[in-house]
Amino acid sequence: MDMAWLDVFRTTARLGSFTAAGEQLGFTQSAISRQIATLEAELGVQLFDRLARGVRLTEHGRTLLPHAEALLDRLDGTRRDLAALTGLGLGRLRIGAFDSANAALVPAALAAFRAAHPGIGISLSEGLSAHLLDRLRDGAIDLAVVAAYPGHPYDTELFDLRPLAEDPVLVALPPDHPLAGREQLRLVELADEPWIAASSRAEST
Repeated sequence: MDMAWLDVFRTTARLGSFTAAGEQLGFTQSAISRQIATLEAELGVQLFDRLARGVRLTEHGRTLLPHAEALLDRLDGTRRDLAALTGLGLGRLRIGAFDSANAALVPAALAAFRAAHPGIGISLSEGLSAHLLDRLRDGAIDLAVVAAYPGHPYDTELFDLRPLAEDPVLVALPPDHPLAGREQLRLVELADEPWIAASSRAEST
């Protein structure tokens, strides 16, 4: 069933005239009559009594009217919700970020986002970059703020990666360590070194 037919039916029922309905909807009187006839044929019932002046709802028409109004109102509500979602008027945003990004970068960005789009619900989770990308791939979050290192790129076919900032990564070593005193180190040089970390699976929500 074409929802446009229900709109024509509702308007005709309210105005009591094919001609008046046509004027309001931008159709000719004959076009309104054809659409009502098509709807009646679709439903297998007569919806209007055709009078010398105007039309009047039949018992079937009176039964259909509240259902048509409810369907059309639901359709209008759906369109409004979709428009609001497209315009960031409502919805949700699930973000994951590594711990140091949550110290300043992410909170500042979320504060600006909330001010611009107060209708969007936001949830924030924290974890290691590789784990966050796994969650992004699985659809558990919508956006991940991750750390990347030279020589260890992420899959650009699987993820749309956008650089946000460049930060030096510092490593703390004992003064007598063989690599101490070097201006720069490569991660591969530290691969076999023991590391100190709060957790190998840092995560909080």
